[in-house]
Amino acid sequence: MSVLIFKLNGVSDEEADAVRQLLDDNALDFYESSAGRWGVSIAGLWLKDNSQKAEARALIEAYQIERVASLRAEQGLHPLPTLQDRFMAAPLQISAMALLLLMVLFVSLAPFLGWL
Repeated sequence: MSVLIFKLNGVSDEEADAVRQLLDDNALDFYESSAGRWGVSIAGLWLKDNSQKAEARALIEAYQIERVASLRAEQGLHPLPTLQDRFMAAPLQISAMALLLLMVLFVSLAPFLGWL
């Protein structure tokens, strides 16, 4: 009986290709299902032989641990910009957004606070 081994919903093409290659390299017999026309079905990789589930799961978990470590190392080389960095890059845009936010807040709360 077939068993779902890896869901493809929300997975990048790069990661999906790597998992497909991993299963192929280890001679695990699998097939792929799509999410369907309206995206309501399960897109995933299915093992044809239920007895191979533990082996496939261990391979995929090891791959994902390695992938997370490499992505974290890569992110450490390129840290996310802070609010100060963004303000220094585009002070007028950040100031305009802050002013717009304050205006929306004022218009939303003023009737309840009796200011209008």
